[in-house]
Amino acid sequence: MPNNNLQVNKDFIQFKGKNVLIGLKNKEEYSGKVLAIDNFLNTVLEVENGVEVIKGGKILFISINE
Repeated sequence: MPNNNLQVNKDFIQFKGKNVLIGLKNKEEYSGKVLAIDNFLNTVLEVENGVEVIKGGKILFISINE
């Protein structure tokens, strides 16, 4: 039976709907709006030319662009 009480960590959920800069461990960077994020930092990012899905294990940092 699925557990419907799972919630995303409040430190991660602050990024949802915000424009962010994501730096990856391989030195790539992505800039866009966070559409979804989970407790493993798996992130769906709306970018200029569509949508990027980024695995949390590849993320070095996430920074909110004001």
